[in-house]
Amino acid sequence: MPVAIFRVKDKSMKPSINDGDYVIASRVSYIFAKPKAGDIVVLRHPSGRFFIVKRIARITGKGYFVVGDNKPVSEDSRKFGAVGRDSIVGKVFMVIRE
Repeated sequence: MPVAIFRVKDKSMKPSINDGDYVIASRVSYIFAKPKAGDIVVLRHPSGRFFIVKRIARITGKGYFVVGDNKPVSEDSRKFGAVGRDSIVGKVFMVIRE
């Protein structure tokens, strides 16, 4: 499937993406291009139990440092470290407001 739809269930990306919004992510965006700083992506949480939506803040030698736009409430790379390319499901290209 070239796209995936996810429902956001937290406030970590406010005001860009709100609790209850849907995001559509392209699973093929990064076949010919690399993820870059500023991209909003869906990725597997390091625990492997669920998916999260974050913005790539920077690219390091250890992977992608991802953060939520609403930093005070976001669980992100500041807590769990950089994530590998294999954790990224796709690039968000559309937000559907609830």
